[in-house]
Amino acid sequence: MIKRLGVILAVSMLLSGCSLNLGQSEDIGTAGEFLKGKVASGFPAVPAYPKSNILESYGFDNNWGVSSISSDTLDKVMKFYNESLAIAGWDYTVRQVNETNFVFDIKNAKNQGSVIVNTAADGKKTAITVSVEPR
Repeated sequence: MIKRLGVILAVSMLLSGCSLNLGQSEDIGTAGEFLKGKVASGFPAVPAYPKSNILESYGFDNNWGVSSISSDTLDKVMKFYNESLAIAGWDYTVRQVNETNFVFDIKNAKNQGSVIVNTAADGKKTAITVSVEPR
């Protein structure tokens, strides 16, 4: 199910565009639905890249996903996640899938998941996909 959600979110990144504020309640939707341009209610406290736009999010039965896009470079987004995940209480490892695709495998006391950072289809923007589930 998580892989299917990841594919759906990745495809949505390629097709649309909107501001990732995972920690800001004014942009929160209802759990159990796909939300365009908003973060689903109850989304775990994964750092949100500050200069990104939310494309879509989902939250249901403690499974969460959000896709966003940024005009910043891949290196800049990677640096942000390398610096902010541990500060936010997440243990992580990062692996390089190819030269433009990186995966942060994340976990804390309650949850586990991934932050995928890759060059978007246009070759100019950076796509960010976060998925989280209970441990």
